[in-house]
Amino acid sequence: MIGDVHDSTGDPARTHPALMDAQTGLANSLHFDLIYNFIFDAGDRGFPFTIMLLSAGTDADAPAEQFRAIGQGILGIPRSTDLVAYMGSGRYVLLLLGTNAQGARIVADRIEAALADVAPGDVSFGLAAYAEGIPDAQTLLRSADTALLAAEAMGGGIELA
Repeated sequence: MIGDVHDSTGDPARTHPALMDAQTGLANSLHFDLIYNFIFDAGDRGFPFTIMLLSAGTDADAPAEQFRAIGQGILGIPRSTDLVAYMGSGRYVLLLLGTNAQGARIVADRIEAALADVAPGDVSFGLAAYAEGIPDAQTLLRSADTALLAAEAMGGGIELA
């Protein structure tokens, strides 16, 4: 029964199986998409947020325990109001609410330190902060993805879009 499943906040909606990735225990891409599209619309009303994409050197064949350990390592860093989701293919996304690019950089540094002993490879980050004039949510997400690809190509680190 869904009402019997709760996360640390006691909210059953945050742990509904349709919105969670069973492998990592994090929100899944559907959960992220629902929240992100809602938040993107709030950006036009002056609500700052930043998208952080990251990869930690895992591939699709990595054991489930590794994905869970990385996810839990990430989850311990941002605030409880931020959304951490597993997008598949070894990629994680954070929706950092009320956070500009500089604040996101601090979060990325902390995550990188937290994953130093957990990640099997280089940790790479792509950051993209909301700014007026970005036409839609997918454009901002593509910017973060482009920054992540650049970081991966350089062997890890943090790239800003």
